[in-house]
Amino acid sequence: MRPVKRKTLRSLLRRRLIQQPAQSFPIFSTVHRLAALLALAVSLASSRAEDAKPAATMVKDPTEISFEELVKLEIPTVEGASKYKQKITEAPSSVTIITSDEVKKYGHRTLADILATAPGLYTSYDRNYSFLGVRGFNLGDNNNRVLLLVDGHRINNSLSDGAYIGTEFILDADLIDRVEIIRGPGSSLYGNNAFFGVVNVITRKGKDMTGLGGEVSGEAASYDTFKGRVTYGHEFTNGLELFLSGTIYDSAGRTRLFYKEFNATNSNNGIAQNADRDEYKSFFGRVAFHDFSVEGAFITREKGNPTAQFLADFNDPRLRTTDERSYVNAKYAHSFANALDVNAQVYYDRQNLDIGTPFGGALFPDSRSAEWWGAELQVTKRLWDRHTVMAGGEYRDDFRQRETTAFQEIRRSRQSHGIYLQGDFTLVTNLVLSAGGRYDQYGSFDPAFNPRLALIYNPWKETVFKALYGSAFRAPNFFELSDLRNQNIKPETITTYELVWEQGIGSHLRSSVAGFYNQIDDLIIFNSAMGHQRFENLNGVDAHGIELALDGSWAHGLRGRASYTFQETENRTTKKTLTDSPKHLAKLNVSVPVWKEKIFAGVEFQLASRRTTRRLDLTGTEQPGLNAAAYGVVNLTLFSQNLVKGLDFSASVDNLLDRRYADPSTPGHRQDLIEQDGRTFRVKLSYRF
Repeated sequence: MRPVKRKTLRSLLRRRLIQQPAQSFPIFSTVHRLAALLALAVSLASSRAEDAKPAATMVKDPTEISFEELVKLEIPTVEGASKYKQKITEAPSSVTIITSDEVKKYGHRTLADILATAPGLYTSYDRNYSFLGVRGFNLGDNNNRVLLLVDGHRINNSLSDGAYIGTEFILDADLIDRVEIIRGPGSSLYGNNAFFGVVNVITRKGKDMTGLGGEVSGEAASYDTFKGRVTYGHEFTNGLELFLSGTIYDSAGRTRLFYKEFNATNSNNGIAQNADRDEYKSFFGRVAFHDFSVEGAFITREKGNPTAQFLADFNDPRLRTTDERSYVNAKYAHSFANALDVNAQVYYDRQNLDIGTPFGGALFPDSRSAEWWGAELQVTKRLWDRHTVMAGGEYRDDFRQRETTAFQEIRRSRQSHGIYLQGDFTLVTNLVLSAGGRYDQYGSFDPAFNPRLALIYNPWKETVFKALYGSAFRAPNFFELSDLRNQNIKPETITTYELVWEQGIGSHLRSSVAGFYNQIDDLIIFNSAMGHQRFENLNGVDAHGIELALDGSWAHGLRGRASYTFQETENRTTKKTLTDSPKHLAKLNVSVPVWKEKIFAGVEFQLASRRTTRRLDLTGTEQPGLNAAAYGVVNLTLFSQNLVKGLDFSASVDNLLDRRYADPSTPGHRQDLIEQDGRTFRVKLSYRF
């Protein structure tokens, strides 16, 4: 096709849009309903966006570019799906990308806020940690069935194998360039914990900093909450790249929280006072020179727990957790002239967790710590520009795992290794087979082999079908193995079948429809029934559902995303729905330019249907609790950029309508419901120089 001059792009896009209206593409009627929500925002903002168009085009593409190439540039890329860059339409997974631009315009404060906007994901908060639900599954147990990466480095810790996503997450949300959400089992590449999916957080780089490379940020929010950040980044003329950032956060939290389960005179009538404090200090740094880079991060976070979890004394401010997490990762990445890419890394990680539990007036300390190191080598080869083959190996040594309480000390260590192989093969021009698998020897457990297969079919321009199959495993973690009454506990496994249809609609919209079925075997649960508090394997869980999503992007910053998820997750033996598993999720995000690409209004709506709960009775046995009612929450953010050169300002109102709602409690609570915050405010200033 003849190249298109830059000056003719606008008229060409208009003609294509007129000739191929969105209504000409066959999609499900439900997606049309979601499109109507976006169309409402477009109709309110289109006239203002037209008036705000500058005389010169904002296109930054090469001087000559074909229309087809222009469309391809609009499709985001993902690194974590296959451990190398590829378009999300080519990835053997259902993928969502959330960018830093969206984080700013919707006022997201934590990684949990970001993930909660994605189709099929939801979060819960027990006033200590944030928990991630994926396709109807959330047991409130440290997020150890999702693998969390920062720039490809594993963040899940060595004790619970958990992934922190709230204020306890190791990275300030302001340092995120984009978040890759990769659904489906990922053990074929990543081994343990990539059970329901992989979340890969990509950080900003020094070369992306403008001006002199300095940036300061400050914010104030409800409940005497304050946060400050200082960042410096720069790429020097000799190729050296530097990025450094430090953050301090302090929040008094809710001064009064009422829990009816403790409504007695000897428990302050159920009112927890000044017990919700949250504070952290974090640091992130990266140094890169050509093919070499060293990256590290550190966080120390202290959180008061007002819920009297694990039968602790109520309204005692000594119930708190202190988390420390750090890592350093050295990488080498080089692309050779014969289309051979080599990536190698070696890393060291550390974790400390201290819990003070008041009981009967005394304070019982619980100190937990771990250290581990590992190395990985990966080689990727492209063959005839049609096929890609990738192979790698990984070794990890958890050489120190320890828990010390007033009654005992437990020490463990474990070693693991895995090798993996994956190939993407173009069978015919529009049909690709992706196949691979990984062999893992994890600690003393039997070896595990987890395959992944995908057929990716592109019958017409803008249309992609994916047929996906994969399996994954999660080995028992340090705490589950510390249950000396049950040493026969086995790794849990999952097998997933998924069909995905991704469709471009005109020049501005993309839709996706995904149907999935998950079969989980030997699920590890904490069982306190009949006074037997122990970890054990459940027979199994089945889950199925469908996800509908629609993304839109227009000139001058008008953006929108809508999704609906139906999901059913039930115990295979009892046929009962799992706790904290909503059948319905609906989400809408719209960011509208208010004035000349300088001021934007971001509106976010999230709805979840009712969820079942469980609670502890006075004997420490779990019992069914009240249902958490369905809720819908609206968040609003006004964001401005460069009204003054280098200055960004935002003002956010979360839970704008002051909706009262609660999340199901996590294990160890007397409460079945944990009330969430009502309307809260935040203002934020960032200045680049």
